[in-house]
Amino acid sequence: MFVPGNSKPTSVAVDWVADNLYWTETDRSGTKPKGRVMVSKQDGRYRRSLINDGLDFPTSIALDPQNGRMFWTDAGDSPKIETSWLDGSQRRPFVVDRIRHPAGLTVDYASQTHNLYWVDTKLNQIEKIRPDGTNREIILLGTSLSHPLSLDVFENNLFWVARDTGELIKQDKFGRGIPVILAKNLVNPTGVKVYHKNKYNTSLANPCAHRPCSHLCLIIPGGSRCSCPDSSSPRMTASQICDTATEDPLPLPRVCNCQNGGYCVESETSSELACSCPEFFTGAACEIKVGWSKGPGASTAALVIPVVVLLLLASGAAIFIFIRKRPFGKGPGLSSLTNSQSVSFRQGTNVEFGSPAFSASNGPAVAEPLEVDYSLSEISSKNRDFSNPMYDALGTLESQPENNGSLYDDTRTRGAMEPPSAVLAPSSMVVRTSASGGKGRPKTHRELDPSVDTGKLSILSAILAFFAFTSFPPRRIGLGEG
Repeated sequence: MFVPGNSKPTSVAVDWVADNLYWTETDRSGTKPKGRVMVSKQDGRYRRSLINDGLDFPTSIALDPQNGRMFWTDAGDSPKIETSWLDGSQRRPFVVDRIRHPAGLTVDYASQTHNLYWVDTKLNQIEKIRPDGTNREIILLGTSLSHPLSLDVFENNLFWVARDTGELIKQDKFGRGIPVILAKNLVNPTGVKVYHKNKYNTSLANPCAHRPCSHLCLIIPGGSRCSCPDSSSPRMTASQICDTATEDPLPLPRVCNCQNGGYCVESETSSELACSCPEFFTGAACEIKVGWSKGPGASTAALVIPVVVLLLLASGAAIFIFIRKRPFGKGPGLSSLTNSQSVSFRQGTNVEFGSPAFSASNGPAVAEPLEVDYSLSEISSKNRDFSNPMYDALGTLESQPENNGSLYDDTRTRGAMEPPSAVLAPSSMVVRTSASGGKGRPKTHRELDPSVDTGKLSILSAILAFFAFTSFPPRRIGLGEG
């Protein structure tokens, strides 16, 4: 599309419902720049100016065909954001305070309220507001934005270009996370737009589909209006309402739908367009991926057989290791138990304890009996006497008639009587020589007779005697004079 005169386009937006094209331009031929908001058919026919006055330097424009409204930014002497219907009527200011250099205005079609986002290049921030002018908030702020120039939103992400670094940056539209650099070293970037089939609601009904407008049909809230190009006036007739001639649709640009990174090139022998495909892709639209293919005799067995062999080898190795680590039955490892330190039972009355089967320094040792033998002879005929001699002494004292039933007498008349002492008999031990001709150390034989005091019973008797003296001290009986 050709823009006549000294005007320079600054931004563009597409009405995909009514097939119209909107843009902003600035005319710098005079002493003061003058901005305009324009509209035409998508092929450039029937150009019309919608906003002519009160606009200095428009930087961006955004459309909301579902609600029949449009928004634009002005970075002139009075920075502001304005709004109107898509036919240019019902114009009013939208944002006029806390704004310096607005740009990159865009509509979030994915949100239910169709929120508006824009950047402020001088304030170095990104803001958001609802179409009714409420809930204005700053999403991102700071030098990390690098003075953004243009902005677009798609799904949950914001995309903007930075003036200082020449980068294309993406970040969450709620300000979460960290920015991601998509492209670097862009030369003089001025704008960014995301075109995706899921961004625009193509299921919206076109209000102009059944309206007999001869030139332009513009959407308004709740319907549409017919409009005429510039330098023409409306005229109501049976076939048209504008007093200007109609034009045939212009041919659309030639497009080849290249995929997977392919691009259009013109054939050297004809004017036809073809796709130049990158490596590993072929076809008319680069839709076929070139890769290895199976030969005539190839099959999946070439892949399955090696995997099965590896699994079998791994299973065999696991079973071998398991058997080595955990032997079954009586193996060599159990034979050492017979030579370890154990109790040997032989015919007779002696029990012998063998020495360890292995020595840390000399290796295997020969088991030999210990020097102490315990007699397990019959002891049922022996006398078992576990009586306490202290209690026997106390019983003797109580049996004396002249004591008058008391345990102790008067010390002045009978003198101090000391309790009988407990006699602790030593343990009996018989020492006899070994059977090997008297060689070596004598072998000690201990009789396991309960009547013979082994030392433990004597100690218990002494303890009981001590507690008896402390619990029943001697009482002294004093006799008065006369």
